[in-house]
Amino acid sequence: MNGAGREVAVVGVGFSPVTRAGSPDIRTLTLTAAHDALTDAGLVASDLDAIFEYSFGGARDDSPIAVSAQRLLGVENLTAFNDIMGTGPSGLASAMDAAMAIAAGACETALVYRTITRAAGHTGALREGPARAVGAMQFSAPYGYGGGIILAMAMKKRRRVAELGGSFEDYGQIALNARRWAALNPRAVFRDLITMDDYLASRMVADPLLLFDCDYPVNAACAAILTTADRARDLRQPAVLVDALAYGTGARPDWLYAEDFIFGGTIHCARELWRRSSLTPQDVDVAELYDGFTHITISWLEALGLCGVGEFHDWVEGGTRIGPGGRLPLNTYGGQLAAGRMHGLAFLNEAVLQLRGQCGERQVPDARAAVVANAHGPQCGAMVLRSAQ
Repeated sequence: MNGAGREVAVVGVGFSPVTRAGSPDIRTLTLTAAHDALTDAGLVASDLDAIFEYSFGGARDDSPIAVSAQRLLGVENLTAFNDIMGTGPSGLASAMDAAMAIAAGACETALVYRTITRAAGHTGALREGPARAVGAMQFSAPYGYGGGIILAMAMKKRRRVAELGGSFEDYGQIALNARRWAALNPRAVFRDLITMDDYLASRMVADPLLLFDCDYPVNAACAAILTTADRARDLRQPAVLVDALAYGTGARPDWLYAEDFIFGGTIHCARELWRRSSLTPQDVDVAELYDGFTHITISWLEALGLCGVGEFHDWVEGGTRIGPGGRLPLNTYGGQLAAGRMHGLAFLNEAVLQLRGQCGERQVPDARAAVVANAHGPQCGAMVLRSAQ
């Protein structure tokens, strides 16, 4: 990474099966994804000396903690590990932590993973507002906000159109695009195309947030292996280098009361990312941007300078720019809207596969540089990746 010590590479990616029903054991999901990533890299568990994971913390059906994964894999000792719980830029946080530890020399080869299940109950829900509003809630409950991400995203969607223009159909372009790419991905759970009429007719979740604005909960795990660029040269796969990474919170960080309600910390994060990177937004061949809600994806596109602030409506060209064959392929595996919610880390894995040229029907020709971004509000993170070839 630029100016951060040793150069870091992503050398393996792995997945568990993705299911929509049942309650699979989180240990089985995690081990399956971890072994898949190790095999992909041409490594074994004893090659690891670090493990980093992201979870919501304390949930029985969420990611196992790092030392649990160590024990399950049979790794003798860890020189670096971390359980990033609740805050941070979703699943990408584990990879960012690992990259910094490797660059600093704290470890050599790290496993990162995110395991998530529907039973964990963190996939969002509507609930009644409080009977009595106290503290900060006295300023939001009278307007119908009872807490939770879904209502916040509904308000952000309405606020964006009111302040920056465009239309609610702009959000539909993100949802339609997810299905176009998912149709080319055998691992995706939703591979049927949808129309704008389908999007607009989808169930209202919280006005004006629609069902198709929201990612789809699944049972799954994904994992990646990071190591030094020097070691990567001797491994199985073409190395994908971490060119830069950055975090961002924005001013007065909060999901509701932040200084920038529409963009959260995305603009601050993006500014720092490009300052650290050897590349520019114009160099990006493929973008893998968090789509827990369609609003987040549009925010990242504009914050990263991939299109101008408030210009998405015209820039997206009716969806052709971001779809297969478009000038800026976006979320090329279907994202969380169509491939299933793996809480962000799958965006990194897809970027790696694209830069290796291993995506089959959905492969972006001559992809050499990718940007990956996760989360929103006060907990944003992003990485720039580039092919080592």
